[in-house]
Amino acid sequence: MFDFRAALLALPLAFQGFAALAQEFPLTIEHAYGSTTIAAQPQRVLTWGWVAHDVVLDLGVVPVGLPKVSYGGDADGVSPWTREALDALGAELPPMLGEASGEVSLEAMLALDPDIILAPYSGLTEDEYSALSQFAPVIPFKTAAWQGNWQESVDVIGTALGLSERARTLIADTEALIASTAIEHPEIAGKSFLNFVNRNDGTISVRNSADPRTLLLVEAGLVSVAEDDTGSTGYTYSVSHENFAQLEADVLVAFLNTTEAAEAFFALPYIASAPHVTEGRVAVVDSEALTMAVGGAISPLSLRWGWPEFSTRLTAAAANAR
Repeated sequence: MFDFRAALLALPLAFQGFAALAQEFPLTIEHAYGSTTIAAQPQRVLTWGWVAHDVVLDLGVVPVGLPKVSYGGDADGVSPWTREALDALGAELPPMLGEASGEVSLEAMLALDPDIILAPYSGLTEDEYSALSQFAPVIPFKTAAWQGNWQESVDVIGTALGLSERARTLIADTEALIASTAIEHPEIAGKSFLNFVNRNDGTISVRNSADPRTLLLVEAGLVSVAEDDTGSTGYTYSVSHENFAQLEADVLVAFLNTTEAAEAFFALPYIASAPHVTEGRVAVVDSEALTMAVGGAISPLSLRWGWPEFSTRLTAAAANAR
């Protein structure tokens, strides 16, 4: 298991050493709802949505509150890598807000007296942004809700907190972790792939080449053969179970919720007889936590937790592709 304590304690703890790494303030960040000016280096950091709280912790800062992440989380709504990071920093669990993918509770947020609210990977609405901005600087997503890769989140959070140098190091170290998979396992390099989720309605949703999950696999050395013209602003397109066997890729990556769900899916007649399945060319992610780590709320923290297991499954599937 990755040693979170050693990695995080190698960074200055929250607020210790901020001056040495600080950028000049004030600074202004452009985003989907306009721009936000941050007058001084934030001291009470609040996050919303997915990813941001993990990045903040990875930069050595303990948020004053955490959004609840039930999918793949524990009874408190905390992901395992988030819990381990808090423990490594010697921090108590901060007050919990509502579900990260739900509506903002203005009262709950303001009760924590934040001097910045970070939500670069979230569903924050413009009305919520406007309301929160009356009380603290707010950094929403760059282009659209729930869009953008993990590097963009790390970059903007590092900038907002005055920790850009540390953020750049975090990005570089994480990209090196992902790239090392192809170096250590050359059977992966250059293999074509598609990744998908089952919709439980006789179809699967295949993610296109712009999807963050697809981009992550490309970083590992694989080649996406997904359709890019999905006919919408979304990241996916549908393929019927009947046409599953016709998917043209060396490797398929299946994101399924549970072992039971995976067993049920691969027992379906059209699926069970498909060459990818019979030849062992499917990498299966069959738990909520691992799905979130490498296929949902992707962050450097989650990748250090989930990438070793995921890359093992990916390598096994790629080895069966000739």
